[in-house]
Amino acid sequence: MVKLSQFISAVALLSTPAFASQACTSFYNITVPGAEVLNITSVLQSNVSTPAFPPGPTESGLSFCDVTVVLTHPGENDTVTTEVWLPIVGWNGRFQATGGGGFLSGIGSAELGPAIAEGYVAASTDGGNIGLGIGINPAAFNSDGPIPGILADYIYRSVHDMAIIGKAVTKSYYGKAPNYSYWNGCSTGGRQGLQAAQAYPDDFDGIMAACPAINLAEAIIAIEWPYIVMNNDKTAPSQCVFNAFLNASIAQCDGLDGVKDGLISNVTGCDFDPYELVGTQVQCDGTTVTISEAVATVYRKILDGPKTSSGDSLWPGLNVGVRTDDLYPGDAHTVTTNGTTIAVPFPVGDEWVTYFIKHNSSFDTHSITYADVADLFAENVKSYGNDSSNDPNLSPFQKAGGKMIVWHGLADNLIPPTGTLRYRQKVEELLGGTDAVNDFWRLFFVPGVSHCGGGYGPVPTDPLAAVVAWVENGTAPNTLPAQYVDTSGATVNHDICKYPLVSRYDGKGDPKVASSYTRADSFGPAS
Repeated sequence: MVKLSQFISAVALLSTPAFASQACTSFYNITVPGAEVLNITSVLQSNVSTPAFPPGPTESGLSFCDVTVVLTHPGENDTVTTEVWLPIVGWNGRFQATGGGGFLSGIGSAELGPAIAEGYVAASTDGGNIGLGIGINPAAFNSDGPIPGILADYIYRSVHDMAIIGKAVTKSYYGKAPNYSYWNGCSTGGRQGLQAAQAYPDDFDGIMAACPAINLAEAIIAIEWPYIVMNNDKTAPSQCVFNAFLNASIAQCDGLDGVKDGLISNVTGCDFDPYELVGTQVQCDGTTVTISEAVATVYRKILDGPKTSSGDSLWPGLNVGVRTDDLYPGDAHTVTTNGTTIAVPFPVGDEWVTYFIKHNSSFDTHSITYADVADLFAENVKSYGNDSSNDPNLSPFQKAGGKMIVWHGLADNLIPPTGTLRYRQKVEELLGGTDAVNDFWRLFFVPGVSHCGGGYGPVPTDPLAAVVAWVENGTAPNTLPAQYVDTSGATVNHDICKYPLVSRYDGKGDPKVASSYTRADSFGPAS
């Protein structure tokens, strides 16, 4: 039976311009402060399918008004394109700005499709095209590095412009502004969300920022670090050998949280020593491989993170329990061909060093030595320390009534989650402690999950819905529902606890069921 409220809502929707195709033909008076709008186009799209962007879904049967706004910032030598999709029917009254990945400021249709399928008006920006695909766009650089205006677009400005454009286009099309505006992104998209909270606290009522690529000045060298290690030590373990270390670390540390479930939840309590595997034999593609001390040393250095030549830590490395190759190739990516394994750098770190630091497209990152690392780190911090999206002053966002959820996989193979923890600690120091910050920002660390999904642990199922419930209903999330399929094929449900609490097993229930866990200050006795 159709509820009366649903019938009334449907009648209300049918009375809006969203149901008149001619409303998709004209968009005027779209202005963006500090920018010149060069062109606006609009096309009515029907029965469209959008590709999946892992771990997101494929969508089909979408009909929407597709509006594209092109602008420039006078004197900045940039061109920025923002695309807005407006559902023909079923608009939920909300606007969702979507984020990018790598050097992409926006993913486009793969992010817009799932958003409008849920009734949102959705927007994406190319951020001035500092990147092409996940890599660099050489045209965005000159002999001094990134063109300043395009760098500004990539770091902060394009997100703000997208918010202005998205809301204006929504009002023009439906005759009313969005009731609520949200940010949704992971990786670069996570960084963009935090940047919005820091620089434009009124743009979004709620922000979902996953695995944020913040602390750019420091984290970039951490991304490049495994490649530097393998080159300098002249030892590149195959992914099969990396997996042997992963499996051994899980075997040792799985039970530290009180339950053996195939996950390393108590990462800080895991004192895994890769040298204990020296001499161990593993089967890799039908060949017996003996783990050497050189291989164990490489693994240890990767976990330790970048250091100076004298051994001082510069930035955290990847966590123990990381799956080096997963949904996306990670920082410690290698390729084996005909029995020969080579290290392959992750493009973001590698091209950042080449274009942002060295300003030389011909620079060979294979030549970087341990003695060079501290200088690279210092130079990057000096040049881009103000572009790292890690300003701890979130007070304006808090005062604006904004709410934010950040989650980060403890087994992230690209962005060390310890960087997110360090940022959170700085925010707490500035704004009055954990409880004060939890009033507007909830942080969740997810065991076994890689970058933006994947891995071997419970991935949050709908964190944006938790943001919406918090903003619109005042329901602050103490946990995030998460789910995965374990090695036996069983579906496992977990509730991920807000930082600094942990999910503690009750010692008797089914470990595959969320109700067998409670929120606690610490894990239970090791099992």
